Amino acid sequence: MCSSCGRPQSAARRRCAFCNAELPEAPLPPMTPAASAPPLRASPLVLDLGNRRTLAVNDEQLSFQGRPGGGPALDVPWTRVRRLEWRTRPYFEALGLLAFTALGLFWAPTQAVRLMALVAGVISVMLTGLYRHHGLTVELDDGTRMRWPLGMAPRGSAREDRLQQARSALADAGRARNVPFTRPGM
Repeated sequence: MCSSCGRPQSAARRRCAFCNAELPEAPLPPMTPAASAPPLRASPLVLDLGNRRTLAVNDEQLSFQGRPGGGPALDVPWTRVRRLEWRTRPYFEALGLLAFTALGLFWAPTQAVRLMALVAGVISVMLTGLYRHHGLTVELDDGTRMRWPLGMAPRGSAREDRLQQARSALADAGRARNVPFTRPGM
């Protein structure tokens, strides 16, 4: 995990693929004993997030498979989890097309380029309004915050329904283990 941005990394990397910060040499520190209730015994729950991403919950750990092409899952023991935070926000990245719109409207040499720039601006605003980005932050007992990008989904789509069901199931699993679950803005 990157100690700077909290995103997962492959074991072979020396620098973060997202923020280019230097990665620590060792994995997360060993688990600390937790003074909590005895472990619950429930069947494992695997939540399909779409796009070949999964979030798995069992008695011992919380796992996230975020690489659409496969690879190792990120496993976090429940005894290390201090807090869970689910974020849902508009797809603001689409507003980057507005820069092209501004350039096209003011400095375009032809009317056709101006029209394309205007269409790009309209599309960017529509994408921002229609899509939502979902993410989970897992805060560990040592203060480390891991941010797991769970994906984007159009409002009201089957994929967004899957993400909302995953959020509800994760909130229940956290509540059963006395792990606070928050949703900013709610």
